[in-house]
Formats: sequence, structure tokens, C-alpha cells
Amino acid sequence: MENLEKINELVEIFGHFDVEFAKNMEEKMDTQYLVLQNLKYSMDNDEMFIKLVILNSIVSYQLCTTGELWWGEFSEYWSKNEVNNDNLGEKYINFLKNSKGNRRLLNVKIKRIEKVIPFLETINLLDFKNYYVTMEELLEKLSKCLNSKKNAKTIVFALKMFGYSSRIVFNEFIPYPMEIEIPKDSRIEKYTLKFTDKDPIKFWNNISKITKIPPLHIDSIIWPVLGKKFDFESCNGKIGKKSKYLFKLLEF
Repeated sequence: MENLEKINELVEIFGHFDVEFAKNMEEKMDTQYLVLQNLKYSMDNDEMFIKLVILNSIVSYQLCTTGELWWGEFSEYWSKNEVNNDNLGEKYINFLKNSKGNRRLLNVKIKRIEKVIPFLETINLLDFKNYYVTMEELLEKLSKCLNSKKNAKTIVFALKMFGYSSRIVFNEFIPYPMEIEIPKDSRIEKYTLKFTDKDPIKFWNNISKITKIPPLHIDSIIWPVLGKKFDFESCNGKIGKKSKYLFKLLEF
């Protein structure tokens, strides 16, 4: 079943947005971007910063807390603890084992880290800069390492967070490719049901094509707004007049 009236209203709302608006949302309102920004400036190793972000992304599911608090814990820990290429896997696993916000399915998550570490050990900051231009290649590499589909939630989420960290490190904004799909987490799944009971990924791919906003940037607009602590008043001051349309996203 689809609610065509609601879908048309949604498309109309997104007609007021574009990639530049999503970029502003990410950089000014997404807690995950802001904590990464803080972490980057407290570390003196950009290569390790990006590698840690990728590792944290691929185990960011079945959390014991909100995504915002989990990434805050990650940022706080690594702002105080050094790491290098030789002990990256060991030290990250130790962090994960002792974390407060990510204690479920620990053995499964450790195995995921162990699968990705050999790949991360072979690449450097220049490689990351190249992957930032060709993000789909990194998506392919990570999906092979983890033996997962390229549209698996943690894989595409890792690409999103890689994009954030690369933007911060290289001080350059490169939009996400249209081909990389939205992460299908619980917030997105519940919200999609307001419009259709069909597959959320296919639904948002279609909205992406209509609005010409890449799915990962659509995610950046929706995901923070659906958070319990999203501050519309603050958003209005930081984003400007278009922020009024964000409130309409919650009216369905």
C-alpha cells in the first residue's frame, strides 16, 4: 500500500531542499558530524582518524544507546588515546569491549573489525583522498571485506561517515554519489511506513531521483530531524528560512 497524497506532499517539501541545504544540515545540525569535527582537531594523525571512523561505522548497530551518544563516546575516547597502524585493530577492539553504548553482539562485531583491519592496514591518507573522489570503489572494497551486499546498512553508513571524515580532513565538499543508497536503520524504516509498506531503500531511491538529491544526503536531512532532541529553534538560526520545511516532515 502507498499513500500517494502523502508521497506527493513529501516530494513537494523536498523540492525546497538541495545538496547545499543537506551539506549545511550535516555540518551545522548533525551531532555525528560535529563530534567527528571535534575529534579530528584533537588528533594529530588524519590517517588514523579516518580509519577509526570506518571501524566505528561498521559496528554502529544494535546499540545500547542513541547513535548520537555512541558517536560522542567514540569521539571522547579517541581524543584521549593514541593509536597507530600497528595496533589499530587491537586498540579499537579493546575500546569496543569496554564501551558503554555498544555492548550487544560483541563477538560478531569484533569479527567484523578483524575482517576490515587487513585492508585498512594497506592504505594511507593519499589512498583515502582518492577514495573520496571515487567513493563507490571504497564501498566495493568494504563490501568484499565483510562479505556483505553493497546496500547493507552498515556498509553505506560507513561510506556516509567516511564522507564526513574526508570532508573534514581534506577541507573539500564532494557530494555523495546518487548510486549509494540510504542506510535502512530503525528511524528510516519507521518513517517510511508513513508513506508506504514497500522497501525503504527503493522508496528513497525514487525520492532521490525525483528531487535530484543523493540518498545519503536525504538521510542527512531526515535522520537528525527524527531524533528526540532535535532543536528546531536552533536549526532555524543556523540553517535559515528553509528550516521551516523540516518541521513539515514531522507532520505526516
